[in-house]
Amino acid sequence: MCTENFAHLLRKCYLKHFESPATRMVRWNAQGGTGMILNVDGSSIGNHGVSGFGGLIRNSDGAWVHIFAGKIGFSNILHAELSAVYHGLILAWGLDIKELWCYSNSKTVIKLLAEPVNAWTTMHLSSITLKIYLLKIGGLKLFIRTLREGNACADYLAKLGTRDLKDYSPIITTPPAGMSLLLLAEANGTLFTRYSLRPYL
Repeated sequence: MCTENFAHLLRKCYLKHFESPATRMVRWNAQGGTGMILNVDGSSIGNHGVSGFGGLIRNSDGAWVHIFAGKIGFSNILHAELSAVYHGLILAWGLDIKELWCYSNSKTVIKLLAEPVNAWTTMHLSSITLKIYLLKIGGLKLFIRTLREGNACADYLAKLGTRDLKDYSPIITTPPAGMSLLLLAEANGTLFTRYSLRPYL
């Protein structure tokens, strides 16, 4: 009885409004893109701290084509996320990729890039966002939000950017050792569990 009472107390402390955990299964390339797939992510230690970004381009079967990562110094998470998109699009442009599906787990970035450009927005956009808008012209760029569990390789590279790289590295000839299993799992369509909260019924 004491154990049960303690469990009820913990539920009230940590799960507001009688919420219980719910799960969702997430996988890489969840929308089934048939062109090239660009996964990007940013990382900021403290969000206004040392920041980095990373990403990779793969074909629809999960075979990697290009990997990149870099450090941008003291910044915030939004700038890091946008830097990842920008450098990913630069690589795609250099590779003459016509159909590109860009996945990011940043809801803010996806919303920002999905909005139409007009005179007012161009006046208020940061320089890097404006550069991204210009890179969108002339090619099919689909910006799709994924969850972190479906963006594991890019997340790994973004954290690598904050830790190990002094400058932007546009060419990584071989994937880092710690990415091997992640690449294999995502290419095989492995489902990852996403835990969230929903009202307890």
